[in-house]
Amino acid sequence: IDPQQRILLQLTWEAIEDAGISPDTIAGDHVGVYVGASALDYANESLFDPNVATGHFMTGNTLSIISNRLSYIFDLKGPSFTVDTACSSSLVALHEAYRALNSGRIDCAIVAGVNVLASPFPFVGFAQATMLSPDGQCKAFDAGGNGYVRSEGGVALVIKRKDAPRWKGQRSHADIVAVDVNSDGRTVGMSLPSDVEQANLLDRVYKAHGIDPNQLAFVEAHGTGT
Repeated sequence: IDPQQRILLQLTWEAIEDAGISPDTIAGDHVGVYVGASALDYANESLFDPNVATGHFMTGNTLSIISNRLSYIFDLKGPSFTVDTACSSSLVALHEAYRALNSGRIDCAIVAGVNVLASPFPFVGFAQATMLSPDGQCKAFDAGGNGYVRSEGGVALVIKRKDAPRWKGQRSHADIVAVDVNSDGRTVGMSLPSDVEQANLLDRVYKAHGIDPNQLAFVEAHGTGT
């Protein structure tokens, strides 16, 4: 079974505990599960050995089961799917959960992301495409930027609508003010961003929600600055 599934099971349990929720109180509820993931390194490394093709392998090594494993184990009955939009997978998963909550489709969602680098193959491919930083450092927004650095990890969040019923002992760390997504369309290269379109997205979010960019505390970007 892909270790990404085990990692998310552990992180989701910890997130539920951190939210002050007992897992048995949400079992059977219409809780959505939205996971961002795109790597299948563990499965790809195993395809050369036919002996690993067991029933557990088949359900343990697909992107769809990464999210549905959580719904299965915790007995959650809401929408459950994995989003693969490469580097932005987790944020797009959060966007989908936010929209579902705001529409009233669900009251609560588990949002998660996971990435495990278990194969050298993508490293070789991205190096051949001259995407990786040869010195192993990201230099976003820097004239000396020479590539990005691949990383791995996982995260799980429990999010609810503000007007949804609260559980006894429930606690909250932050509010999500706004989310949105777009595509840069046709750029100078499939993997290259458009600063104009990304600026347009931010501008749309700020104006739609009356946010003054000068009041932002910080801006977080990934290794390429997008």
